[in-house]
Amino acid sequence: MSANLKTRAIDNAVDRSGGLAWNRLHSEREDICEVLLKESARGVGTEMATYGVLKEEAVRTSNWHKELLQARLRKIDDALDRLISGSYGHCSKCGRWIEHTTLDFDPAVAFCIECWQRRKDQASPEPHTRPKSSNQMQVIPSCSLVKRVEVNPSLEGVALETLTQFDTICVRTRNSDYRIFLLDPKSGRVMVEGGRHFVEPVEAVVNGSTLGGSTFKVGWIGIGLRMEFLTNDHLVSTSPVQSVRVEHWTSAEPTFGNAET
Repeated sequence: MSANLKTRAIDNAVDRSGGLAWNRLHSEREDICEVLLKESARGVGTEMATYGVLKEEAVRTSNWHKELLQARLRKIDDALDRLISGSYGHCSKCGRWIEHTTLDFDPAVAFCIECWQRRKDQASPEPHTRPKSSNQMQVIPSCSLVKRVEVNPSLEGVALETLTQFDTICVRTRNSDYRIFLLDPKSGRVMVEGGRHFVEPVEAVVNGSTLGGSTFKVGWIGIGLRMEFLTNDHLVSTSPVQSVRVEHWTSAEPTFGNAET
């Protein structure tokens, strides 16, 4: 097939399935590729310790970010393939149509709610094999990939809309530690890891924080409040938040200064 005919075939498939989804997926793909290329060219950094954290810790954090981005990139590429083939919008497992609201929220979704939950249940370890959550907040180093920023305790939390794509929020609750990787701060779409519900990174939505009853702050992670996540129509509420730290994604070279202990 000539290049012109191939381009026309793609354009026709995209027109049938939705140009808006194509544009959104391509835009996010370009953002992720740009970040991965910058990180690959820059590397993790020097032999020195940063904020008392050894280079090995910096490498683990860098690898965690890259793994999440690469997993998201694969999901986007699969969705683009479905757009080209004309199968976009149908569950990759059972073939049923995926709800418009779900696709509007995340155009890369590949499964209907029922099939997604079935896959999640099959992949999840048995309750007695789940690892115990750490009693200590995991230390996230500052390296060439991220810049450490402590949230001012007087603010009593952080609003997602004040952060940017690919920032990471490190949260210690009464019972668990969480790392929340922002895919879209405006909608609250994240990859979250931690606690007994998110043993491995899972795509979810941060609804906000609640004190119980009618007290609820949308798009906010607050000290003393319980975080609330939505993952494919399942609500997950954490124990009260004790501390919050934000790792801002930055393309700048790391700066090494004094840090609070």
